[in-house]
Amino acid sequence: MKEKVEKRVLKISPLFEPLFLDYIDQPRYYQVYGGRGSGKSFTVSISSVLKTYSKFKHKILYLRQTMSSSEDSTIADVRAAIVLLGKQKDFRESKGVITNIKTGATISFKGIRSTGGQTAKLKSLSGITTLIIEEAEELESFDEFSKVDESIRIAGKPLAVILIYNPGTSVGSWIHKEWFIEGFPNPERHSDTMYIHSTYLDNLENMNPSVIKRYRDLERTNPVYYRNTILAEWTLEASGRIYAGWNHWPDLMEDGDVWYGMDFGYGGNDKTSCVKITWIDGVYYVEEMFSEAKLSIRATLTLLRKAGVPFNAKIYADSAMPLLISEIRMGGHSSIRKATKGNVEAGIKKVQNKDITLIGDDTTDLYVAYMTFRRDKKGKLPHEPDCLAAMRYGINSKTPKKNPDKNQKRSARRHRQKGFI
Repeated sequence: MKEKVEKRVLKISPLFEPLFLDYIDQPRYYQVYGGRGSGKSFTVSISSVLKTYSKFKHKILYLRQTMSSSEDSTIADVRAAIVLLGKQKDFRESKGVITNIKTGATISFKGIRSTGGQTAKLKSLSGITTLIIEEAEELESFDEFSKVDESIRIAGKPLAVILIYNPGTSVGSWIHKEWFIEGFPNPERHSDTMYIHSTYLDNLENMNPSVIKRYRDLERTNPVYYRNTILAEWTLEASGRIYAGWNHWPDLMEDGDVWYGMDFGYGGNDKTSCVKITWIDGVYYVEEMFSEAKLSIRATLTLLRKAGVPFNAKIYADSAMPLLISEIRMGGHSSIRKATKGNVEAGIKKVQNKDITLIGDDTTDLYVAYMTFRRDKKGKLPHEPDCLAAMRYGINSKTPKKNPDKNQKRSARRHRQKGFI
């Protein structure tokens, strides 16, 4: 006698109803974000499978940062959705494309970056009607997102761009900058956007009771983790930061002892960064001059000139690149020299003991790095942001000169301090 197998029934929260829209003038963007166990990714898979039965014969594309991670989760979710809906006979899968043989609609899967970190050639974006970006927070920038977003433009069909992610710190997040303000949706920025925030509390009927109990225990025992990871709300500050307590001013109107710190990029996403350091009565005022990747020596010299760095300015540069230091010296900056580096941990500790004020707005690499640089889960230092390394080289390589007039009034001191959240 065959054992009776209970058929699984999925209950979808009304929160997700916008994902099942299918008409020409529907909103273009769908922010699908939230915490663990909310069912957001699987519900998107259900809606994708159902969309292949539409009269519009959709071409649906799933994107992730790398294809290798897609195989384990995204494709598996779509396959499971087909099984759950009992539609296995209607679909065929070949070379990363799942086709509805009744309608000709397709669901395909690609990685934005291929192996080795290079951007993949996404030639098959023409004709795509629905773009789904899993783990959208992993995309490096709005520019990278825009390249694929702008390719979704076929006429006469409903178009949708769905971003799925767990929100983290808002600082430095291109998603938060484009669609949110202080952790909340900003409909004035993109009026054609549906915001769908979900948590495990919206998915209780589909969850294992033991998982629910664990999450509720965390609410009591570790409320910060519960709020940031389980409920996955946007956080306005990164926890466990390396640096904290600095002031932040929009500009500095006073002169002091001035010099520069510089770090060189080593290729890839590493940046060549230069910061200006002004020392006034025990305070280091630090301003980013530039921070860009893949700079040639000629481009670096051009940026130094555009930033107004004098040829005779003292520049303390990454001592691991003596050839680059020599080339910049030959380019006219006669006072560039090797920085005092030493142990990174020890160097950071010295900087932590300084009185520092950042100069500039809150979009600079320097400000974002200050707000987000923190140890990993094992307590180890990650790669130090290049602008912070440039600052460390500059601060730890020079003993400042005392102000010529100790009683000098400083207009900058009277500026309103922005402070930190």
